[in-house]
Amino acid sequence: MKTLSFLFGTLLLLPTSLLAADAKPPFEVRLWESTAPGSEGVQDKEKVVERGDGKTLIDRSISDTVIPTLTVHLPNKQKEPTAAVVIVPGGGLTRAVIDKEGNDLARLLSQAGIAGLVLKFRNAKTSTTFNGIEVMEADIRRAIRLTRFHASDWNINPQRVGTFGFSAGGIVAVTPFIHPIGERPDHQDRIDRLSSEVAFFGGAYPLLSMQTEVAGAGYQKLLFGEKPTKDQINKYSAELHITPNMPPAFVAHALDDKGVLAENSLRFESAYKKAGVRIRTFFRDTGGHGYGIRNMGDPINQWVNSYMIWIQEQ
Repeated sequence: MKTLSFLFGTLLLLPTSLLAADAKPPFEVRLWESTAPGSEGVQDKEKVVERGDGKTLIDRSISDTVIPTLTVHLPNKQKEPTAAVVIVPGGGLTRAVIDKEGNDLARLLSQAGIAGLVLKFRNAKTSTTFNGIEVMEADIRRAIRLTRFHASDWNINPQRVGTFGFSAGGIVAVTPFIHPIGERPDHQDRIDRLSSEVAFFGGAYPLLSMQTEVAGAGYQKLLFGEKPTKDQINKYSAELHITPNMPPAFVAHALDDKGVLAENSLRFESAYKKAGVRIRTFFRDTGGHGYGIRNMGDPINQWVNSYMIWIQEQ
């Protein structure tokens, strides 16, 4: 299905009150002006593969990223500062499916009066380098801080910055959510002095747990290397870190998902309910994996309508 016709169909399904704003043309900013910490001396050359036709259907897969960026989609004509969502695309932590699981959602958010910011992050593993979780976590925290740094310029409410993760991008997006780091006033870098805490989290078929029976050994090795420790696995299993003080969350998952097991979202939901805090879920029996917000004919893809209503409440 072609992107433009899909988006038009999506907009018809959403309440008109959610689509009051026009969107400005997106622009891209670097997370760091100089070399990103942890990429000193890395010689990878970024690879972009267009899986669509490049015109009516844009579907790029980007790997071997050395210079992480944010693609910023801002709405027009907002009197009050808006909420902002930093979106982490999926791609198995070795690439970023930047459009289907990034810019498509950011565009929809901006048309609904919310800033959508798509993170092109350094992957856990590239052609030449093992990065693991450290550089990915550095990139998502920097993206949140950069959003706050530009809050005034971009008309964003710095208290209403959240994250959203697709597929394997979920483990990146949820990390600052479960392990908040506040302001660091003594940091040398003025952007890194800002908080990387988030006000809400969302995910579509998200990887949220590193427990072996849920994530499998492959993702554990991508994040932690050949010999993951129990402490590492537990630290990055979101369901183990849900407390009564958690901000609100949203997850969508098909129960027949074989790419990222629905158990990720089911355990996350269970932990939220046990803690007595708010979570919105969207589960369907079928739908598989990797649908993004496209093909609205499938029941699972109606998740985006539920999310767009939920995000307006945050």
